Amino acid sequence: MDREVEQVEAGATAAAVRHRVADKWWCTCFKCEQMQTEVESYCCHEWDLIMPQIQDLSIDEDASVPASVCITNHKDFPAILNAGVLQTFFHIPKINWKKRPRPAGPNGQLSSEQYRLVAYRIVMEWAMKGEKLGRGNRKVLPSCVVDLIRKTYPSPNGQYAGFKESEDALQLF
Repeated sequence: MDREVEQVEAGATAAAVRHRVADKWWCTCFKCEQMQTEVESYCCHEWDLIMPQIQDLSIDEDASVPASVCITNHKDFPAILNAGVLQTFFHIPKINWKKRPRPAGPNGQLSSEQYRLVAYRIVMEWAMKGEKLGRGNRKVLPSCVVDLIRKTYPSPNGQYAGFKESEDALQLF
């Protein structure tokens, strides 16, 4: 259910709704960044799909400063963002990729945008464990996940598209 709908159903008035775009008060993993829209402004701790993976993370209780528990700290995350993994996944036919794209980077490599798009997809597939995505069933990734992917494969001009609804997203591939 949409967070804003939940707030309204809980009796919050429009004036009492605290907006997420202008701040990071909603982040409890301490790795989120401000996002362009309300829908993109949420933390991995709010993402029900990955709660089992977050529970797998160990915390050093003896540390003087507690480590943040973020899905990006999961042991599987570095492998998911590995360039070789992303290149391999890019070439696997997916039925909902409208056209077969070609690598757009130098020397037949993926462009930074392609790396990011494939990384978003792999993270979503990892989290959803086989649940189908597609038109009418799109999910937004948490800010901390998007931020790490953007830092790993930055845009040369610093511009990012953000979350796209299904019709807009089909144009990306």
